[in-house]
Amino acid sequence: MDIDRSAIKAVQLSGSPGDYALEHVGYHRLPEGVVSGGEVADPELLAAEIRTFWESHSFRGRSVFLGVANEQVVVRFVSFPRMEPAELEGALNFQAQDYIPMPLEEAVLDHAVLGPSPENPEEDGVLLVAARKEMVLRFSAALRSGGLRPVGVDVKALCLLRSALPAPFFEDEGDVVLLDVGSELSNLLVAAGGRPSLVRFLPLGVADFVQRVSETADLPADQAEKLVFEPGVGLGGVPDARPALEEEETAELPDPALVYDVRRGLEEASRVLAEEVQRSAEYHRSQPGSREVSLVILSGEAGLIPGITAHLSELLGLPVEPANPLARISTNRSNVSDEQLRAMEPVLAVALGLAMEDGAG
Repeated sequence: MDIDRSAIKAVQLSGSPGDYALEHVGYHRLPEGVVSGGEVADPELLAAEIRTFWESHSFRGRSVFLGVANEQVVVRFVSFPRMEPAELEGALNFQAQDYIPMPLEEAVLDHAVLGPSPENPEEDGVLLVAARKEMVLRFSAALRSGGLRPVGVDVKALCLLRSALPAPFFEDEGDVVLLDVGSELSNLLVAAGGRPSLVRFLPLGVADFVQRVSETADLPADQAEKLVFEPGVGLGGVPDARPALEEEETAELPDPALVYDVRRGLEEASRVLAEEVQRSAEYHRSQPGSREVSLVILSGEAGLIPGITAHLSELLGLPVEPANPLARISTNRSNVSDEQLRAMEPVLAVALGLAMEDGAG
């Protein structure tokens, strides 16, 4: 289950890697003020929304894996001498405070061994994750009050490795940025050789695109939001004007001045996002053993903005492609048609990655 400011998104899978079946899909818009900055702002209202959402769907069971991404989550990449799992656990508990900028008694810790460190083959790279307990407990409490049973939590950016990383990926092609742009926050992960090497949470989302368009076109936010996703108005370009056939109904073309202002707002927001991606790619490249980023994979609500992949590619000087998490699904047995599923695909990348977590099925 992926919860952000704008919506609850949930999927249920059965099967195993290489043979996943999609059993159910749910999407539920949230009112303003329920979630803010990736954290629970109104626990009682969120619980009520979760209950309404669940009762309107036919998911099996009530167990859920939840994704989190906010300022209360810290991801660090550290190196330790190779040791047994129990020894590593003890070493991390002893040294974690050196890497985590919050009191350890207020944090939930987890880690994963990534394999030999690029800097020293005698050491192992370790992914260390910390999340503030209070933040996790607020989500868990809302889920329980909504009638669900939280059984696991994962960092949203890490879920993209399972759902969005291109496969097969050839080692000599360079490293990949996985970028999920949500309603108000973006999750960025750089994958090197199929494993994570950098994770960032960016305070940028579709809300910033809407705000820029609202300002440049002098429009209310609701009208600006519609135009952000309108084909042929913004980054996707205006359709070619052609003589209408006699039997065709002539569609009213958008006002050219409005189109110009909307596009200007979209371009400004895209430029800010591209600068953050570029900074991340440059930082990654500066690390020992790292390679140039050769590809950006885009998912999230921003993936629904017409023309955004081509525009970001132009700004970054890199190929930018839409995420294709449905490529990992062998069978669609869900309540959503294949056509609807394709339309929803960008916004389901995190939820699908969560459902692909070991033990989530």
